[in-house]
Amino acid sequence: MLYLCLAFKALTHSVMVTLLFLVQSFKVRVLVGQQKGASFEALFLFLLLTLQQICCMSRKQIAYLILAAHFLAVLIYHQIGYLGHFGFDDLTYARLAQGLNHGVTDFSDHFSFRFPLIWLTALSYKVFGVNDFASAIPSFLMTGLILGILFKILSPYGNRILLFGLSLACFSQWMIFYSDKIMPDIYVAFAVLASLYFIYKEKFITPERSAVNGFLLSFSFLFGFATKGTIVLFVPVLIILFLVDIFNKRQIKFWLYAGISMVGLLAIYLGYFWWLTGDPFTRFTVIADNSYLNFCSYDQQSITVLLKRVGYQFFDLIFTNNLLTGYLFLLGFLFRKNILDTFKMKTTFSFFYTASILLLLSANFMSISFSSYVPMCLDIRHYLFIPPVVAIPAAIIIDKFISNKKIAPGILFVSFILAILSYGKPEMIFWTQYFPLFSLLLFWSFIKKEKNNRIFVGLLILTLLLPAIRAVKYARSIDFRTQREVLKKEIFDQYDAAYIITNPVQAHLGNYYNAFSQSGDYTFLPYGKFDPDTLKDKKKLLFLNWYPRFLSNINYESLPYYVRNIDSQNKLKYDYKKLNIYLYELNEIRIPNASGKVLLKHKHDFESTTPEYWNEDLERRTRSIKHTGEYAQQSGEYSTTFITELKNFTEESTIELNIQAKAFTYWDQETKAQLVVSISDENGKDYFWKGKDIQSSIQAYSNWWPIDFSTEVSLKNIPSNAILKIFIWNKEKSEAYVDDFTVEIRGFE
Repeated sequence: MLYLCLAFKALTHSVMVTLLFLVQSFKVRVLVGQQKGASFEALFLFLLLTLQQICCMSRKQIAYLILAAHFLAVLIYHQIGYLGHFGFDDLTYARLAQGLNHGVTDFSDHFSFRFPLIWLTALSYKVFGVNDFASAIPSFLMTGLILGILFKILSPYGNRILLFGLSLACFSQWMIFYSDKIMPDIYVAFAVLASLYFIYKEKFITPERSAVNGFLLSFSFLFGFATKGTIVLFVPVLIILFLVDIFNKRQIKFWLYAGISMVGLLAIYLGYFWWLTGDPFTRFTVIADNSYLNFCSYDQQSITVLLKRVGYQFFDLIFTNNLLTGYLFLLGFLFRKNILDTFKMKTTFSFFYTASILLLLSANFMSISFSSYVPMCLDIRHYLFIPPVVAIPAAIIIDKFISNKKIAPGILFVSFILAILSYGKPEMIFWTQYFPLFSLLLFWSFIKKEKNNRIFVGLLILTLLLPAIRAVKYARSIDFRTQREVLKKEIFDQYDAAYIITNPVQAHLGNYYNAFSQSGDYTFLPYGKFDPDTLKDKKKLLFLNWYPRFLSNINYESLPYYVRNIDSQNKLKYDYKKLNIYLYELNEIRIPNASGKVLLKHKHDFESTTPEYWNEDLERRTRSIKHTGEYAQQSGEYSTTFITELKNFTEESTIELNIQAKAFTYWDQETKAQLVVSISDENGKDYFWKGKDIQSSIQAYSNWWPIDFSTEVSLKNIPSNAILKIFIWNKEKSEAYVDDFTVEIRGFE
């Protein structure tokens, strides 16, 4: 080893001389204005010096360096791939944390009871102020703790397995994505891993410390529960591990201490609520009060929706979001002859292998409700507790794959199937994960020389990095930091006070970057949440930003009239076309309901058999499912249609129409249907056609939801005898119902 180090030093010395020459040349280029490439040369120099030191490090020192490198990767990701905030839940946590620093607590909001997240974020704001880096620090801490626990578990297996394990966990696309977000899910991931870690310690490391291990298990679980109730998905795993140990008469004292500790800690937890609010079960009452009907309310939707959720939608979710990468190796390992012995949990590997399989099943099938069967929502962040746990057995299996080709066929088979299934899927998962991984594993199965191991290791780490690299590329295109700077420079620095009218997410971001100030200098108003007549005391600004609008789930057709049709009196103050950012001084707010002449207004409630303006199909009237009254209509490919000629209600002076359509619709599953406004002649020639997707207005299936559509039509090139039609186009002819169909048409001169 000494000779190897001396040889490497000699090699690097010669390279260093060359590099220093290049650096000196670069300095000359800087003096003449050719500064490009500075950071890359400096980075190369740093990496070369680091490699020189690594060669002479001990195995333990290299292990710590691997740990530090992965945490550094998290910080680098934040620096180059920061995508900002979602604008709803995360900024609610930020507001509650800042409120706590000012002695304000809102116990009507169930987020206020997620103490670890709120308290750590409040502490960070207290020290560093309200800013993005301060918001990220608590999540950095949780991510560091996760990596630290993985280090403690995997470092005894050697640095190669440690490298695999940390990379599988850290570079999992959504783990690193949420490593800087103000969200509780990274806390739950830490709590689940910590709970398993203390069970592991009791079984394999320090069984003589049952009382301490039992207490720490209970504390870890309660830490997760205090942060977010989704840790209930971990409960079946705990119960099974407990029952297996009780059945085999082992670790009895440990589970006894854990049970006693849990009762004691829970009593303290509920007692704190009692002292704080006067009711020990306040949190659960507030959660019930804050609940609302949504896509996750599986008990209030059709059995078809539930069966799809537990049948394949969960697996499709984790498949398309790269959470199956670690399981690829676990599933391939199932093809071994003595696989059943693995589930006896007699070794560290078999313990975490079994726990990983149980976690996967529990995440899919476990109910989050005690009163009815309600599986967890299909949002990838709820399942962040999976990658750190599955990384442990997966890392060991990868190492076995390198040295033992007998397990290769099963792994190759599973990786091939996943690669095939991923072809054509969104997010380019075929090219950025499953196909490169299968290709690498296939290539390596034919390589038998041990000296090539390092090449395989390097290529595997690079393959695991691909989803994160793809995410960085997308984040760079969004350029959130520039969006933040625009808000500061073009609004905060230019105006002493203003009303800023914008989309809901941008409004939340504005309040956040204003540190939730109560001074009232800057008032951010979401569309439709203000009365224009009351905005008289300050300048009004219209702030348009595509990305926050996208996060607000507002498409162009759903924007207010005065946003889609900027009045000439509103002066453009700033634009950044690359990011679709525009800032206007808002001097005129035109709202069709308060301006324009009403030309026609008609509502079809399906109670009349001869409605004016509507082509009614009486055979489709039904009483079985209705919104109001006695009847609704069951829709075929086309619903009942509003039909009239333009000349019936327009005047010669009318040059533009604003058409507003609203209907209540009922769907029992996902739909591609549209609410359509069209204008054509008798021969079918279209002068105007626009449709709005109904799916965007549905919040839960098997329930009635309103769909609104407002659009403008210029009459400049449309003949007066053209026919206006408004209808619902049910492309898939799926079962659907329509009621209370309203049309309002206003004219502008």
